Amino acid sequence: MAQRRINRNSTTPKGFLRRVRDCDFSRIEDPRHQPWVQRPLRALLCLAVLAFATGARSTRAVEDRSEQMKPQIRAKLDIAERVSDNAFGLILSQIQWHQLRGALHRQIKAEWTRKRLQPTRLPQSTVAIDGKHLATIDEKRLRALISQNTSLDGETLDAQEMRRVLRTQFPYVQLHDDGGRLSGFVRVHRATLVSSQAAVVIDQWPIKGETNEWGTIETTLTALFSAFGRTKIIEMVTVDAGNATKDVAKKLHARDVDYFMALKSLQGALHRLAAEKLAELDGSEAEFCTCFDERGKTIGYTVWRHRLDDNLGWEGAGEVIRIERVVAGEDSSSVGNRYFVTSALEMDGEELLKLARAHWRCENEGHWTADAIWDEDARRTPWTKHPDGVLVVGLLRAMAINILAVLRSLSRKKSGCDTWLKPTWKTVIEHTLLVLCEPLLNTEEFDALE
Repeated sequence: MAQRRINRNSTTPKGFLRRVRDCDFSRIEDPRHQPWVQRPLRALLCLAVLAFATGARSTRAVEDRSEQMKPQIRAKLDIAERVSDNAFGLILSQIQWHQLRGALHRQIKAEWTRKRLQPTRLPQSTVAIDGKHLATIDEKRLRALISQNTSLDGETLDAQEMRRVLRTQFPYVQLHDDGGRLSGFVRVHRATLVSSQAAVVIDQWPIKGETNEWGTIETTLTALFSAFGRTKIIEMVTVDAGNATKDVAKKLHARDVDYFMALKSLQGALHRLAAEKLAELDGSEAEFCTCFDERGKTIGYTVWRHRLDDNLGWEGAGEVIRIERVVAGEDSSSVGNRYFVTSALEMDGEELLKLARAHWRCENEGHWTADAIWDEDARRTPWTKHPDGVLVVGLLRAMAINILAVLRSLSRKKSGCDTWLKPTWKTVIEHTLLVLCEPLLNTEEFDALE
């Protein structure tokens, strides 16, 4: 079996620096008073991305990395000396997140030009859009922010008044009342490219606090097409049922972009039609069936499809799909059915199954990675507790994970007939630390102990 090792030719200091320069942070406006500036903003942002890539989970870790990085790396970044966590942390809430979003777009377009993000796992270049929780801001911090940014006394406001003020001052904070205990949620739509070997985040758009994913998805699509509409990166869009609407179908169809959307009772008549036409079909009428063993269990998938005569107002809709998943093991078994609507009539059953499973790469290789490896959704946000700063940190983290995702894809190795293995995230981070930083262990002192 192939070992999950890093391709050293793909993970060189030059490669890391080139990819962080793709972001072109020099185009981001520096909010600091210039006579007091000691280090350019682009240097601090480059440092942050590379620190993230080495596993940094706090501004204090960025401070440590600024001292640990190899001299040649620091020289390329214009970092002559240690950067304090305060010097870096204080500017996060002042950076314009929409400008930083442009840096993410430049990173993706550079990798696309290098042909690192071509559709190899699906027939079309496919983007999955899903909601992501970035941070929870506690009530004390929210009240302090209101006092700092308005003439009001944040300590005396009730929940209704706080909602009104937040809607104006921090529109991307959703106030949550948990039995009298208030907190603010910062949530975003993240668009992930799921058709390439590297599942990378190509865009992030905040969800307004006064609405939800359903109420923001059209704005998210407009912003996404504004960024990538002139490229071929978006040929198909997949969304879950929480984002599937007739207006989304209309917007995608108008741009000649295919879609694959999950259906639940939220989608009303179309979901009922899908269940009526497909729920009672057996395996002999299936479009595609497959079965495999995984982690001691047998997993089977079956795909049925029904051609629509009436799309019920869902522009471009051509078919409804049912996918059944059966899991059988020694201790337990389960059966689940999901329904979808698609405009991609040319896909066969196997391709439809791959598409349905590929959508969840946004969760398994994106959201989960950010949460499990970098503590993105931790209630105590170590980087910043300012809503604008949370959006900035989310974008910087996405850029770092994108770099590692591409390097993981370049290091994958064949194992068996149809299986490819990638290095673990931990392996990639450890290798990045070795490439960018000086050895953290004083080997002379260590050897003296022997």
